[in-house]
Amino acid sequence: MWVSVNLSPDEKTQGVFLFDICQRGIYNGRKPHFGGSMVPDDRKLKRLIAAASMYYKDNMLQSEIAGVMGISRPMVSRLLAEARECGVVTITINEAGSAQELLAGRVTARFSLKRAFVVPSRGSSTRDGNSSVARRAFTFWHDELEETEYTGVGCGYMVGMFSEYAGTRTPDPVPRQGEIFPLIGGIKASFRSYHTNELVRLIAVQSGLNASYLYMPALFDSEDEKRMYEHTEAYRDIESRWMSLTTAVIGISNLHATPDLATAARFGRALIEERAVGRILAHYYDINGRFIEPQNDIAMQIPLSRLRTAKNVVALCADYLTPESLLGALRTGIITHLVLPDTLADQITQPSDLQ
Repeated sequence: MWVSVNLSPDEKTQGVFLFDICQRGIYNGRKPHFGGSMVPDDRKLKRLIAAASMYYKDNMLQSEIAGVMGISRPMVSRLLAEARECGVVTITINEAGSAQELLAGRVTARFSLKRAFVVPSRGSSTRDGNSSVARRAFTFWHDELEETEYTGVGCGYMVGMFSEYAGTRTPDPVPRQGEIFPLIGGIKASFRSYHTNELVRLIAVQSGLNASYLYMPALFDSEDEKRMYEHTEAYRDIESRWMSLTTAVIGISNLHATPDLATAARFGRALIEERAVGRILAHYYDINGRFIEPQNDIAMQIPLSRLRTAKNVVALCADYLTPESLLGALRTGIITHLVLPDTLADQITQPSDLQ
């Protein structure tokens, strides 16, 4: 069982938060009161919102709130009670259908996502667990998500499994309208999951979306070479697709202990000195979600500024993803939808991991 707590908006102040009813024990058996006759004045309303925000959003103790506001702890308790009575805070109790749904609700609320999906993985092999994540991500993208007419695809192990699953499904009888295209150039590797054009092709065959390809490497040898390609018709074509992007499907990757030569050439020692924890496409970030600027911009990928404006950014997580990598990715503010195994969801919802 879980409860959602909504703070009614005052000008630009608004919040939606979720926590375990057993842990917080805020529900006293009384039916919540919405929109009662007691309407506080503006000054009192701001005090109610401030107290409720610190208690419900920031998980502060009543004694801590009292210190911040310069009032007694019993007064904080009265303010919180009044916030519920006058409708500043509304409490809804819901029955979770499963432990995974409960975890998904916590992840969604804690990281301000549009939606999260937690997939059972305990007792499964690594491949089976990751396959389940990829299947759930695909069915969500294919059957539930709106505004997918211009979908961009990343690369890596989980996006590879996403497209691999698409290849096992019967093609849609009525082709979907729109386009699908890479968000990053190809990488010369033996793993198909890094051949972005092939990933796009598999999804296009199943969905009927028109495929647009990017015949450029993910990393050039120099900035001069990259600038030369940016003046070609092929680059202008893919750039126009990136400008039309409505949905991105990406993976989140751990930081490799030993960077390859191309990564070392781009960043030097910056990834070590600035404590990178993971990457999205070829964009590296730290635990606080701050992206690390490369010394040499030789990557052929969608710019972060454009990725941020996509309506949907669906991120897939493998079971070997570290909590630090995932937390950093979530704190970038780019991800809107998340699909992850329950073991990883457990780790990122522990209070000690959110420091």
